[in-house]
Amino acid sequence: MTESTRIAGFFMLLLLAFACSRQTRVEDTDVWKKVFIDFSRLDENGLAGPPSGKVALNYEFCIPAEEQKWRAVQKIDPGAQVQKGSRGRSGCEKASWLVIGSTHQKNYKRVIYELASLPYVARIQETFFE
Repeated sequence: MTESTRIAGFFMLLLLAFACSRQTRVEDTDVWKKVFIDFSRLDENGLAGPPSGKVALNYEFCIPAEEQKWRAVQKIDPGAQVQKGSRGRSGCEKASWLVIGSTHQKNYKRVIYELASLPYVARIQETFFE
């Protein structure tokens, strides 16, 4: 093995080690104050209830009635649905849209945290369909 091959191998290992290192982002605990969902009821898949009848929880929040803001929400939660003109339990104003999401998705807690981190999301709460 030549010296240049060893050096190239060393740099490849160094690059791989750097690329594989996990960078953890510190969560802002104040963000969770905007979330009103009882996570203790949910399993690792975002489902609640007995083993024979597990169901997802739905949550809702309001965003300003702007396509750009809706696209930002969709990037975080692609399964979210917008309900233009609906007030929901959140009481969205006329200049706002109601957004409904589901806990039945990968990394649901992180998704909810990221949504709550948006400066224009004031509150995320469980929703009920009646």
